[in-house]
Amino acid sequence: MRILVADDHPLFREALELSIGFQWPDAEFVFVETLDGEVLAVTGVLGQVFDLIVLDWNMPGIGDSDPITRLRECGVRGPVAVMTGAERPAIAIEAFRSGAAAFLPKTTPRRVLGPSLKVVMEGGTTVPAEILMALAGEDSLGAADDDGADADGPGEQAALTDRERDVFSLLSTGATNKEIARQLELAEVTVKFHTRRIFKKLGARNRADAVRRAQEIGLLDGSGP
Repeated sequence: MRILVADDHPLFREALELSIGFQWPDAEFVFVETLDGEVLAVTGVLGQVFDLIVLDWNMPGIGDSDPITRLRECGVRGPVAVMTGAERPAIAIEAFRSGAAAFLPKTTPRRVLGPSLKVVMEGGTTVPAEILMALAGEDSLGAADDDGADADGPGEQAALTDRERDVFSLLSTGATNKEIARQLELAEVTVKFHTRRIFKKLGARNRADAVRRAQEIGLLDGSGP
């Protein structure tokens, strides 16, 4: 059994090796601290197939990609369990869309970690209940497409959060999701979900409609909710 662990924190790698080794004593580990192509080549990871890949989402060396796509570009194959300290629903969705089979917090207890990783190795999918509930909340607020929200009338009439105001202030200038993400130091998928929430709250169908509705309620001049 070959397991690739991609994480740039030595202490976590050691703890993970102990936890997984307890479950599978015969496991062979390959560790990488970055997804830089040269490093992957030196460690013999390029083009390899693993029984399990345990991956930190915030890995260095991914360029403009996400870590799973980066591994696939390097020919690395195997079921992926994302383990991260960033337990945000938007990141979980991005991870699953990129091909992850699990999204697990780094605080996952050993008694839960082993069975969860076994599910992944056997072709299943696992996600903690609290993350799943948060994802359901994201979906309920973000069911509409970024370029055309499914809104037939006024939205929830809820006040925008501070972060949504930050996103909307840039959105209203015509900035793209990528530009907003760069300026606010967010993942692009996070910007997309904030945008969907804004559309839902304003009852808007698209960006232009959102700006128009915001003008009507005084949001752009600071007098609105």
